[in-house]
Amino acid sequence: MLKKVILGVVLASSMLLAKVNMEYSINAVGMSMDYKEYQNGNLLDSESSGYSDLTGAEFQYNYIIKDAGKADYNNIAFKVMVLRGNTKYIGSPLDSNLSYGSLTGTTSNQIYDLDLDFAHTYQQTHNYKVIISLGLGYRFWRRELSAQQVEDYEWYSLRPSLAFSYTYRGFNISPRLEYQYGIRPRMSTTGIAEEFKLASANIIQVSIPLEYAMNQRFSLYGAYTYQYQKIEESNIVYDSSGTGYLEPDSKAYNKYIKFGIIFKY
Repeated sequence: MLKKVILGVVLASSMLLAKVNMEYSINAVGMSMDYKEYQNGNLLDSESSGYSDLTGAEFQYNYIIKDAGKADYNNIAFKVMVLRGNTKYIGSPLDSNLSYGSLTGTTSNQIYDLDLDFAHTYQQTHNYKVIISLGLGYRFWRRELSAQQVEDYEWYSLRPSLAFSYTYRGFNISPRLEYQYGIRPRMSTTGIAEEFKLASANIIQVSIPLEYAMNQRFSLYGAYTYQYQKIEESNIVYDSSGTGYLEPDSKAYNKYIKFGIIFKY
């Protein structure tokens, strides 16, 4: 009984000694999409956009825990990004033997990306830090090619990352490399009841965020992010008439620009 009391006192003391900080941020986001589908190495169709065509916002809450007397610390961050807009479609009519480029149009898009990140920061020097983290993510993309053809892609993911952070006179730069391993990737479309089971959906992401501290409570923020996304073809799925379809291989080279503010408490 005495051991339990001592253990409880130690745990309570450590929580009282820990310093907790919170950060809230909001960013405007522009996305440049370069998406292409292939079958047997041949280009089938593509989607492309400029930064002003696909826009939205990103919201982040960051909970920072620092133990008294220790330079290293932990944090938990939750992030939501929402984007909407149009992309330029180049391809061919569905169920036709026409070549790439025989059909062009405008695709309406909705993208949602959620991330819960657990990170540990190693304070190497006063100005330099190394950050390792593991995130749990969810991604959803609605691709509305027409009223009769709406495709929904979604998957969960594990997101390990490594970042290096350097601060000088209020400026901070933190290049970050992240790998997103897709879990249970699926695609569904109008007219077919069964989901397409994608073989894989993985992303390699490089981010270069910049932050300038105006004071202890307020910072300006900007970031450039580059993503390489690869989706491998699905199983064959049949419609009500018995016609078989599959979702082909695809590659995407997506770029994001973000600008916003960070509030610190």
